[in-house]
Amino acid sequence: MIYKKYLLLGVSLCMLNACNESKSVSLEGSLDGIQADSIYLYQVDNEHYGSVKLIKSIAVTDGRFAYPTDSVQAGLYCFSLQNMERGEYLQQYANLFLEPKSMQLTLGKDKYDQLSLHATGSALQEQYEALQEAKYVAGNRMVLDSLDHMFYEAREKGDREEMERIREVSSPYYESASEQTRKLINGEIAKNKGSYFGLYLYYTYRFQNHTFNTVEEIDEARNFIGSFDEASRRSGIYVKMQEGLDKFARCATGSVAPAITGIDLKGNSVSLNDFKGKYVLVDFWFAGCSWCRKETPYLLKTYNAFKDKGFTIYGVSTDRREEDWKKAIEEDKSYWNQVLLQKDDVKDVLESYCIVGFPHIILVDPEGKIVAKELRGDDLYNTVEKFVNGAQNKEMCFLTHKAVGWECPVYCFFFYGIWFFFEGMIWFYYR
Repeated sequence: MIYKKYLLLGVSLCMLNACNESKSVSLEGSLDGIQADSIYLYQVDNEHYGSVKLIKSIAVTDGRFAYPTDSVQAGLYCFSLQNMERGEYLQQYANLFLEPKSMQLTLGKDKYDQLSLHATGSALQEQYEALQEAKYVAGNRMVLDSLDHMFYEAREKGDREEMERIREVSSPYYESASEQTRKLINGEIAKNKGSYFGLYLYYTYRFQNHTFNTVEEIDEARNFIGSFDEASRRSGIYVKMQEGLDKFARCATGSVAPAITGIDLKGNSVSLNDFKGKYVLVDFWFAGCSWCRKETPYLLKTYNAFKDKGFTIYGVSTDRREEDWKKAIEEDKSYWNQVLLQKDDVKDVLESYCIVGFPHIILVDPEGKIVAKELRGDDLYNTVEKFVNGAQNKEMCFLTHKAVGWECPVYCFFFYGIWFFFEGMIWFYYR
């Protein structure tokens, strides 16, 4: 009996081990036409800007390698022959959707000598590759690549006239490509709503390129991503989006503007709080930002129109070199309240204001609350005009009828109604 018990126990343990072994999955890979001792696996954070994080250096033996995927978090990764930890710029890489599944991968070079891969075993990778092909067609890349090639040839020859001609010819193609790609992505997000691939599309093509300025926008985004399946809501990008929305909520319109302190042109410390009681247009910029400086004429127009009406501009520069900052102010004649952030403060200030790009121009009310964001061009002037003149009209009304204590619109209606009545009576009597 004892022998049988031990025999059964041994069989059970063997079956358990076999079960565990069967659950073990990995990525099996090989190199085709490439000689390397190691390859490097990165997690892709921002596909548009090439922002990646090194995950693992994988040894290559006789042209083959393996990587366990049991506990891998589904998402977009990339392989490269370069190690960014050495300070190299990641020039050649190939994207791959990894899943906790058994997968097969071949790394090679394409006809342009760029790193390429072929993978099987991942449904997400198949969707990703199909999307890239659809984007190529929608973006009319065959035509645009040809035009780009012609442009580069003209530039090498120094033929400016030909370069300008190609720009003019290319412009409608680029506009059409942008519109068609946008429609494609919108359709793919709608088609894959609720699945991880749809969440990836929303994160990559909508969330990462957008600043959520209002509570309504934030709530809409939360509701949208909350409609995805449970597996998607456990993913890393879902957590990133929730954290991002929490951050945006802290600097949405209606929230208190975070503290800012910088050094002005005279070397004095000047804080945003120094301008409490005024409407303040906060302009985040730097000298090398051409788009920032294109807003200067609109800023000048706005400043000159309202500087004597409880309004000012607080320019916040992130320039590393003080001389660049001062030179730009001199060139643009932007002599309002300009401050240069100290190097150690730049990151905190940008994060506290949810700034993902420049220029970033907001309007802060006299109580220190953000009332408008993402201001540009004529909209910049019109927004300031609305708030400043609206505040002045309200104050005028209040001062005129302060003694009465009634709400201004009600009182004004009552007062001017009586006034027009008596004016009419006088006119009727003396006519």
